[in-house]
Amino acid sequence: MRLKDFLLLVAVCVVWGFNFVVAKFAVTGAPGWMPGFDGVPPIFFAFLRFALLYAFLAPWLRPRPADMKTMIGVALCMGALQYALMFLGMRWATPSGMAIAVQMGVPFATILSVIFLKERVGLPRIAGMMLAFGGVMLVILNPAAMDMSIGMLLGVGAAFVAALGMILVKRLPMDSIRMQAWIGLLSWPPLLLLSLTFEQGQLASVVSGGWAFGAALLITVVLVNIFGHGVFYNLLQRYDATLIAPITLLAPLVGVVSGILLMGDPMGWRLFVGGGLTLAGVGIIALRQNQKLPAAALAREKTL
Repeated sequence: MRLKDFLLLVAVCVVWGFNFVVAKFAVTGAPGWMPGFDGVPPIFFAFLRFALLYAFLAPWLRPRPADMKTMIGVALCMGALQYALMFLGMRWATPSGMAIAVQMGVPFATILSVIFLKERVGLPRIAGMMLAFGGVMLVILNPAAMDMSIGMLLGVGAAFVAALGMILVKRLPMDSIRMQAWIGLLSWPPLLLLSLTFEQGQLASVVSGGWAFGAALLITVVLVNIFGHGVFYNLLQRYDATLIAPITLLAPLVGVVSGILLMGDPMGWRLFVGGGLTLAGVGIIALRQNQKLPAAALAREKTL
């Protein structure tokens, strides 16, 4: 890999990892340095994210997907449901904990590809899945931090829903920009309806967040989705997935480190040992390419 491309991929991973802190700030605020801002309701934040994504990518909607039922399923799984669960989880989970929890999307997608797509896996990937599950369970099952565990369970649920979307993606080959545009279009209406039904004070919270919340929203859309995924998919077209996918493990590492340094996340042994086991397991799976699912789809599960 050329040095320029390697540095671009590292920059993408840094953006993806730092986004866990950005999302935590968006839904919980930062009382220490921004009094009066307690965060935006999480489902409403997800609505704003996809509405803005659609606004940016609307010119890339055409042509219309041939299979709209599948497209709706992909959008609900990889868009509305995934991010509603994830941002709800961020209310309680730490950025470092969520960075570990969402890695379960890779083993989940592998298991579902075995069930629905008849993917064949050998002992190394089975061992990788066991390591990943064991590591996440070690981080989650912490009686001393029950709230954080609930948040991380929601993150694991989000990873599972997204993995279901990966199975549907196999039936709907599209370029990444057009797919993101359709996910944005089909995700914001149900998210807005859910927010209006179950949340309150949405506009007031956005106003209280001011420019800082606006910056956080732009980071999640412009840097994470448009820049991050755009660069990543471009590199996947030019390099083997088994070379690129392991490097993306830098993203959760950045998420853990930035959560500790910027948000004061606790540095217990469960996080380090469980996180290490999870990343090792995901790394083993990533080194052995899934033959039934697009490599881009599996690698996307490492991001928020």
